[in-house]
Amino acid sequence: MSNTKSPIGIFDSGVGGLTVVQEVRKLMPTESIVYVGDTARAPYGGKDTETLINHGREIINFLLKKNAKMIIMACGTSSSTSLEVLRKEFEGLPIVDTIRPAVKATLELTQQGEDIKPVFIATAATIKSGIFERLFTESLEKVPLYTRACPLFAPMVEAGLTTIENHPLPIFAAQTYLADLRGKVNALVLGCTHYPLLKGALSHVLGDITFINPAIATAEAAKNLLPPSPETIPEVDYYTSGEPEKFAKIARYILKEDCKPKKATFAAFFRRT
Repeated sequence: MSNTKSPIGIFDSGVGGLTVVQEVRKLMPTESIVYVGDTARAPYGGKDTETLINHGREIINFLLKKNAKMIIMACGTSSSTSLEVLRKEFEGLPIVDTIRPAVKATLELTQQGEDIKPVFIATAATIKSGIFERLFTESLEKVPLYTRACPLFAPMVEAGLTTIENHPLPIFAAQTYLADLRGKVNALVLGCTHYPLLKGALSHVLGDITFINPAIATAEAAKNLLPPSPETIPEVDYYTSGEPEKFAKIARYILKEDCKPKKATFAAFFRRT
């Protein structure tokens, strides 16, 4: 796991984590990556905590079999519900989440002297966990923070609706969840890695707003934990638990390049002791 030539393991409930892959590749161009999109069990947003921990455990073990030296939980739902448990189980393995880097990026924005009025949007499970709100208010009690669950957003991305220009359903969902906040907020924290793919619909509903993208902050957090990688040609391998053809189609839209995902299956791994 500590070999600098070993890959970074990244996982998400589906294709949303590919936004993190993009940023990792930009920031750490010599690093190899193994990505897992658990599309067969998506969406994660409505699942209970124990189920999410089990999913994370299985995928991390899968990535360790691929010799991953670090894990990036490119899923806001897993990050908000499972991080602490999985860090204890996989002691010594660097695990980076998306929620804490997003909090850091939001705090940094508020410290630039502007009157920032943020809203944090995420899946129902992430909002229910309260983790972003707790970490944010611990540092800035006096800055008001709106939070909103947007449960239909990730499934719409997985269904490929964001690949269709001006599709009415994402706009309708954004209006339903967020229209009442127009003019009340000026910064939007994307608490799920699927959500950067909905920027068009979100801008349509909220107007001129600053986006805080967890993918960028997460890649920066990962880079800070790793020693420099040797100058080698990196490899990027993609796995999905669902239909490879469907994954490849949406991935092509996100990555702007073709990928050939392999089928991933997860054995029943026992809890680490």
